[in-house]
Amino acid sequence: VINLRSIRPLDRSTINASVRKTNRLVTVEESFPQHGVGAEICTSVVEESFGYLDAPVERIAGADVPMPYAANLERMAVPQVEDIVRAAKRTCHRSVPLAATA
Repeated sequence: VINLRSIRPLDRSTINASVRKTNRLVTVEESFPQHGVGAEICTSVVEESFGYLDAPVERIAGADVPMPYAANLERMAVPQVEDIVRAAKRTCHRSVPLAATA
């Protein structure tokens, strides 16, 4: 697990070293899926460490909707622990119940 404390400059060498060690990549961010830090990290890994990946990259990001004001809707718009666990299991080729992927 890498917790990027800063994204500028992006620590590409640490990210790629981790992918080369684990052979997997799951990115998590609360912002929109397109044009985000997760997309940039995925691009860096594809450019520099693609051959090391044993599973497709998983990107967990916020929903592509305006941020709601209601707390229950906000929880649905940003990544939750369950979303991250499901992505990690998929990346590790563990079975994920079909109902849990929806």
